[in-house]
Parts: sequence; structure tokens; C-alpha cells
Amino acid sequence: MDNKEFSALLPQANEQLSRGVFLTAGGEIWNPMTIGWAQFGVVWARPVVTVMVRKSRYTYSLMEKTDVFTVSFPRAKEMGKELAFCGVRSGRDVNKEKEANLTRLAPRAGGAEAVAGCGIVMECRIVQKQLLDLNTFDPEFREKYYGSNQALPDGDPHVLYVGEVLAAYEL
Repeated sequence: MDNKEFSALLPQANEQLSRGVFLTAGGEIWNPMTIGWAQFGVVWARPVVTVMVRKSRYTYSLMEKTDVFTVSFPRAKEMGKELAFCGVRSGRDVNKEKEANLTRLAPRAGGAEAVAGCGIVMECRIVQKQLLDLNTFDPEFREKYYGSNQALPDGDPHVLYVGEVLAAYEL
């Protein structure tokens, strides 16, 4: 993936991120999860996307079984209902593809299947993953994002998945 091509998509991707985007893991089960946090950049001389998934999420178990993921960015003001559904419903309990009326888009470069109908797709290969150490967090951030109201007694920390961007494209 060329850094310039990747960088050209970042303004639009960053703008959509605050409204939500879909994360899908590779593997047999297709379970789009809505995320609102990610980082884009160049690390190790490669374009990368870093996503965060809590250990309690169904998507965590799917990410742990694969080495690829895809981030699908809907166009502005589109797919709001689908993003909301995939943000509050777990794939453990429902078939998101059927219930949210989503369609799969085949990968072009070996990533996971994307969500069809989105404006930008980034297919990634996991090159590093790291469980957050909550003991090293700023106390204010730890309380706000990992306080006593979490799904797991340990604060339900995120795992950071750094993905080398295999392909990034507009549809």
C-alpha cells in the first residue's frame, strides 16, 4: 500500500470515525462491530490502522482467531441505523448481517470481508497486538474509561491491534 494513497483517504476517514465505522475480523464468522476510536498513521515505514477492542466483546474472540481485519467507513449521514444496531447488539446474540440488513463485500487484498455500501474500506493484517496495562494509565482516563462500571472486574481493558494496511480504497 502506498503511503500517499493511504494519506489521501485520511481526512474523510477521520471525519466519519466520530460518527462510527464498522470493524470486521477475518474468519468464518462475520460480525460487524461499530467502533469510534482508531488511529491512522505510518509506523515501521508502513501505513497502519490501530483499532481497540475490549476483552469482553464478542469481536475480541474473533480478532484473536485471525490475522486480518477490515475497517469500513460509511459515507457521511449514511448507515446510521446500521451503525447504531451494530454498536449496541452483540454477535453472540444476533446475526447482525440479517438483523441490520447488511451485505458483505469481498476483500481485494486479503483482509476480512467489508461492509458493502461504505465509501472507504481499509483492509489490514495484524502486525502487533497489545493488552493495555491499566496500571500505567493516567488516573483520570482510567477512572473515566475503565472504572468500576466495566463488564469485567479487571476494568475490561482494550487490546490494541495494529494493522498494516494491505489496501485502502474508495467505493
